[in-house]
Amino acid sequence: MRSYHLPPLLPVIALVLMPFLPFVNTTGLWIGLPKMVVWGGFWCLMCTPALLLSERLMARRDREDRR
Repeated sequence: MRSYHLPPLLPVIALVLMPFLPFVNTTGLWIGLPKMVVWGGFWCLMCTPALLLSERLMARRDREDRR
């Protein structure tokens, strides 16, 4: 597995495990919203920086390969 595949894995794993995490899959509110909505929304938003980091790592690797 290449190093640029790793950053997007964290949000994906967090979203896949969301129903199985006991502190997320309970009744209750975080900032006035259900816990699963906050958790899912946060990790969906974190997908963008993770993909940006992955893209930059791929670009840097391509530049190093051309040298």
